[in-house]
Amino acid sequence: MNLYLSVIDGFGVYGNYLHFGMVIFFVGSAFLIFCYLWKKGKLDMDEEPKMQMLKSDEQEEKKDER
Repeated sequence: MNLYLSVIDGFGVYGNYLHFGMVIFFVGSAFLIFCYLWKKGKLDMDEEPKMQMLKSDEQEEKKDER
């Protein structure tokens, strides 16, 4: 019976179990991380990192012009 269940289709029953297990694991872990960051208030999409990177790029360009 076990041999029959493992070759029913291309993935087999055990392959489908593995697939659904991995999907549940990755989606669940992403959801937990999202909830954690939401609770801590760190989901903000502020512009500060972008401005810091642009500022450093402008400073490098000014150094190159000299």
